[in-house]
Amino acid sequence: MKRPSVKSGKKPTRQFADATHFRLNVSAAETIALPTEMYSGTAPELSVAEETDLALLCRLIAQAQPRNAKAQEQARNLLHEYGSLSAVMAAISWHEPSKSIKALPEAVRVLLMLAREAGLRIQRARLRRSGILADSTQLYAYLRAVMGPEKREQVRVLFLNDKHELLADDVMGQGTVDHTPVYPREIVARALQLNATMLVLVHNHPSGDPTPSADDVVMTTQICGAAKIMNIHVWDHIIVAGEKLLSMREAGFL
Repeated sequence: MKRPSVKSGKKPTRQFADATHFRLNVSAAETIALPTEMYSGTAPELSVAEETDLALLCRLIAQAQPRNAKAQEQARNLLHEYGSLSAVMAAISWHEPSKSIKALPEAVRVLLMLAREAGLRIQRARLRRSGILADSTQLYAYLRAVMGPEKREQVRVLFLNDKHELLADDVMGQGTVDHTPVYPREIVARALQLNATMLVLVHNHPSGDPTPSADDVVMTTQICGAAKIMNIHVWDHIIVAGEKLLSMREAGFL
């Protein structure tokens, strides 16, 4: 997104990431502040980013349960465990939630899951409007948000038409912490079903290291070969490792 222009006489806007890693333009007057009544004693020393995450998470919890006296404690526990609001939102959708997430009231968990899904749908809509390959920054932000915090390997495929428009974003395989079975014929069959002409392969490395393994290279070669037979082009294979990301095309593997 383009940086907003700053007119003379007005304070410049500050940019920070929302819960889904997209950038929001927020003026100083609009910055979310944690209500003073939620502090006990002296307000803790927090950085701007930490205070914003804590404030917003407290507000979400309080929105789901207005009488929840432990909203601040629950928000702090979540941020302490996961490090950021974006990581908390991703963890909410895991099939094996942690103790801090299990401790949340059901109404809070449901609201956070709805907020995450709404954010991801907004991102997909942006990608569909602009063409998924038109803005790599937006694409990478979406992939970090949807896959970065995953604790198990997952293979996704973005199916595109000849205008680079997103037809589908499918999870084609889920596995262990370091291995996911993938079947090229299933990917090609799904592409033919959608009339897709281009693919973007994506998978995550829970280890935090985005360096492609020998198996990653072999898998990519096999999928590229199967797709080529049907005149389908594999544009890229992107590896997401937390906040880190590697494009195999840019790295010379494709």
